[in-house]
Amino acid sequence: MVSATRRVSPQREAYQLAVDARDQRFDGVFYVGITTTHVYCRPCCPSRLAYDRHRRFFDSAAAAERAGFRPCMRCRPELAPGRATALAAVSRLAQVASQRIAAGALNGRSVANLASELGVSERHLRRALEREVRVSPLELAQTHRLLLAKRLIVDTDLPMTRVAYASGFQSLRRFNTVFRAQYRMAPSALRRGRKIVGREDGSLRLTLAYRPPLAWDALASVLPREAKVAIDGQRGIVAVENSAADHHLAVTISESLLPVLMPLIAGLRRVFDLDAEPAVIDAHLSAGGLGHLVARWPGVRVAGSFKGFKGAQPDDFPTADKDLLARAERWRPWRAYAARLLELESERSSSSRCHSAQVSRMTITSRTVNTISHPDGWIT
Repeated sequence: MVSATRRVSPQREAYQLAVDARDQRFDGVFYVGITTTHVYCRPCCPSRLAYDRHRRFFDSAAAAERAGFRPCMRCRPELAPGRATALAAVSRLAQVASQRIAAGALNGRSVANLASELGVSERHLRRALEREVRVSPLELAQTHRLLLAKRLIVDTDLPMTRVAYASGFQSLRRFNTVFRAQYRMAPSALRRGRKIVGREDGSLRLTLAYRPPLAWDALASVLPREAKVAIDGQRGIVAVENSAADHHLAVTISESLLPVLMPLIAGLRRVFDLDAEPAVIDAHLSAGGLGHLVARWPGVRVAGSFKGFKGAQPDDFPTADKDLLARAERWRPWRAYAARLLELESERSSSSRCHSAQVSRMTITSRTVNTISHPDGWIT
């Protein structure tokens, strides 16, 4: 409950209410640190609510860890969806850099290398991330490695050495040192008392969370549920299923893809548009006159491509139909989502017309057969 005895900023008040309601729409948008336990949680954490005065809010898991908070063992921040694409100029740079770091761009490489690839100076890149994410590039990379390692320790039976390298660490010794320093426990402590599910056929099974709702049928109609992929010379098979009740995709990954797990996970999130914020997008489209389509396909996503694991941009819909893009122009900055809804409506109308024509042909054929069989008149 928000305190009435002191002035609270609008953002903090909104975050307080989201935590009180355990609102799934804010999952991954921010994190809440509990000062009494020094643990940080997702807004939807099922644990007992802390008093408002014991809460600190962070824009990213990395910022929470920088402030000395450890990830909650119950809600598991490492499973939260990411942030949606930012639109401001500096935010766009920070967003692209964050995405590349999440995909392992700083694993064994320097910040200078990443800055050069992005066409900016190393200093400018550091300033952009400090301003938008509240952490340095190296701190952000370390948080991604640690959270991925935590997932693999808890959710798989992989040996610690393989966990370390799959998470982007360059050595087991470095992994153990960083993990102990940040979380104040040994990596193996996370497996004590836990029943580890063995792997089948040399594959791994992980989950990719999203913010509900998700128009899964519309997304699955344009993306394969199983695909052969290749990243940096590593080849394997990826199979995806939707678990709507748990708000995540269950992904089965060939063990041969373990060396490129970080870019693979980041790529799958882009391809299936899992970091979208449907509450924001759907509200914008509904206010612009697409409420009837949003109601039919709530949480529509814009699919990317498995080729290069490219994700679609919210303002850029991959189509050669110029008329469709022109009609969707009025819904910027979410033009791509408007275009997808209009495309789905067009496909539905075409399917309905084809079905009506087929029924009509079947009726005429039936009557023709009956007329030939019974020349005296129609049989009803």
